[in-house]
Amino acid sequence: MAIETYRNESLVRMETYQTDPARADALVGQVRAKWALLRDKGYAGDYPVEVLRSGRTDDGRVKVVEVFRWKSRQAEVDGTNSPEYHQMVKNINSLMTGTSSQDSFTQVVRGFNTNFPSVGGVELLKGVCSCSLTVAGMVENYQMSVKNGIVLMHRSPRMDLDGDGLNEMYLKILMHGGEIIQAALGPIRVEQNFNRPNDGIVKSLGGPNDFPARAIWRVSWKIQTALGTVVTDPDTPLIFGPAIVAHYPPVGTHFHSPTGKVKLFLEESGVEIGHLIPGELTAFDIVVTKDDEIYADILNTPPKEVFSTLEEYTHLLDKGAAAAAAAEHEPVGV
Repeated sequence: MAIETYRNESLVRMETYQTDPARADALVGQVRAKWALLRDKGYAGDYPVEVLRSGRTDDGRVKVVEVFRWKSRQAEVDGTNSPEYHQMVKNINSLMTGTSSQDSFTQVVRGFNTNFPSVGGVELLKGVCSCSLTVAGMVENYQMSVKNGIVLMHRSPRMDLDGDGLNEMYLKILMHGGEIIQAALGPIRVEQNFNRPNDGIVKSLGGPNDFPARAIWRVSWKIQTALGTVVTDPDTPLIFGPAIVAHYPPVGTHFHSPTGKVKLFLEESGVEIGHLIPGELTAFDIVVTKDDEIYADILNTPPKEVFSTLEEYTHLLDKGAAAAAAAEHEPVGV
């Protein structure tokens, strides 16, 4: 499945080198030094670097494969033209037998489960979240989009959590947040309100596999601004979804919010200063996905209200779709 991401995946580079066993360690060292140079100079991006080493091939040589990502197209030009880079390439070439090969890739293809994982784990995702922000006397209907947000969450093992015969995964958000700059308010830091529920549920729709499934998120925010700490109404969680997801992690799935207007309060005084309207939440990149369950009941046991929230908003979604379909087929007067 091809996923459109916010990063330019055509900047991913794979280079393959071969050498004799006696010089394999030295070659690996020089390849690592090359990436360290590119990273220090700002030419290589934060994409995880992989240096893979084989055993002896059929002809007795050792293969070393390097995968990294240029930070930008201009960084690639600057990096490959720099004297330090050319020296690194000479160092690597002096240790090689034969020629190297280079490949650039233009599309990222993710691997996904068709069922919920049977063990719990931890996920770190990058994402984007949008909302409309109004603060009395300062900004009105400002379209705030936090594109550099991250979400750290724990997923439960696949199990029938509500006893209806269908599997679910409970997702406990351990931390999420992001930053932007707005002219009137200056730097804005959006983070979760740890005093309120921040979680999600993914519920199978049935069939031979757990996917497709329906998923929903609920969060509450603290927003650090020049005015002080602003909190979203504790009695009105921000709901994103439900949405139909075809895989997990839900990279590329758009979770639209049906929540509507949510009041904003200064945390210290409790004074209402405005409101926000949540828009859409999308995870666009996997940073880490690890089958490493944290054995704590609070992380694997969903509160009952998360199921009622899923049911409530699924009903609203279905009702809205039915009303739209009926309106579409109404006769138009002449």
